[in-house]
Amino acid sequence: MNFEPQKFFIGLMDFFSILLPGALLTFLLRLEMEAHWAAHERIFALVHLSGAKGWVVFLVFSYLLGHFAFLLGAWLDELYDWFRDWTQNRQITHLLRRGQPVPWLLRALVWLVFKKEHNLAVDRVGKIKRHYLAPLQAQKTINNFQWCKALLTVESPESLPSIQRFEADSKFFRCFVIVLMLMILLSPHWHYYKLIIVAVVLLPLAMWRYMEQRFKSTNQAYWFVIAWAQKAGLNLEKEASVDAGLTHAGGVVFWRPWLPLPAWTREVRYLLVESSDFPVMWVLPKGKIEEGEDPKVTAVREVHEETGVWASIDKELRRQSYPVKGKMVSAQIFLMKRAAGGFPNDRKRKRQWLTLGEIESLLKDELLHPETHQLLTLANTMVEPNQVTGN
Repeated sequence: MNFEPQKFFIGLMDFFSILLPGALLTFLLRLEMEAHWAAHERIFALVHLSGAKGWVVFLVFSYLLGHFAFLLGAWLDELYDWFRDWTQNRQITHLLRRGQPVPWLLRALVWLVFKKEHNLAVDRVGKIKRHYLAPLQAQKTINNFQWCKALLTVESPESLPSIQRFEADSKFFRCFVIVLMLMILLSPHWHYYKLIIVAVVLLPLAMWRYMEQRFKSTNQAYWFVIAWAQKAGLNLEKEASVDAGLTHAGGVVFWRPWLPLPAWTREVRYLLVESSDFPVMWVLPKGKIEEGEDPKVTAVREVHEETGVWASIDKELRRQSYPVKGKMVSAQIFLMKRAAGGFPNDRKRKRQWLTLGEIESLLKDELLHPETHQLLTLANTMVEPNQVTGN
């Protein structure tokens, strides 16, 4: 029999994801019983069992309580799914529909775990799953992650251990979160306040680690299935964009300071970013429309990726065509309002907010294309004089 270290590690993690949380709960239960049931003879005898009997009782209670913690921890997957649903693609949709960004605290928490995730991998896997299960009318019988594991079990079992390793880690920290929560919730009955302080500190870290490891395990499964589908020669039909003639989308983003300052300090400012090809030039944030993507979604996504700014669509501005590396592209430019700040994907490209007068100075110094200046001038005529867009 061949010894496989990877599978041994996974089994060990699965075991300890039950036993270790159960042992902690058993220890805490013993403290509770010593504090409040010491006068009861049978309870006192059970708590103070020693030798082999004591270890047997401790292990049995640890195993049972560990399974209860594991069962309760399964509900944390619902919380994880809710957070996963608020990654950047959902934030863009929310901004387009509501005109307001997702609250900054939720954006920050989602960023801590998922960073700049757009759920493209799970979207592609969903299309692959529909392709294979639609003839069986079984698309809704299993979720994407479980289907990926089932498929890999049949088609590529050697890829499963790396997924299971992340999954085992996430299960352990999921149970650990439950233990810490119980420590905090039952704190009025305990006199070991130092343990409660430790639990309060560890709880957010354990939750963070659980979500991070679960995210890695699901994405690992999606990547393997996408690679398998490519190797198998699967060719899915391309989705047509809303307007097949468009290739790019972006925006003229404006902002008026809201502070009660003199009028000249509250002049409308426009967002420009360094050109990726010619850093001395300043351009509008824009980019390529992805397959099947609405140009409005592209505009919001590209503005955020290139500048870190969340901006909502105000109105359509103009279409423009221009050559890029010998090819003509067609871009839809929107007038957009700054809604919230953030961090760009590319920290090397500078951004700046300029008034129309400062923009004209760039034009004179040949640091701005005349077409860009025309768009900014047109946008300035369309911005309402009393329009204010946050700080």
